[in-house]
Amino acid sequence: MKVGGIIALIFGILNIIAGIGMSSDPNFADKAGGKFGFGIGCIVLGIYLLNRASQKKEEQNEKDKWSNGKN
Repeated sequence: MKVGGIIALIFGILNIIAGIGMSSDPNFADKAGGKFGFGIGCIVLGIYLLNRASQKKEEQNEKDKWSNGKN
């Protein structure tokens, strides 16, 4: 999940940068909105996946502590 989150985050940032570049050109300005939306969606997905991966790691650490009797 962590690798997928990083990839989604990078992909989202690149799409937002591409949207900014496309918005300055009048021929592609109508397509820039899709790039922004997709980029924001990828960033949100990436942040969610990174957060979920860290929560899973903490849960596993707590489970290991409990199973070893180290409260």
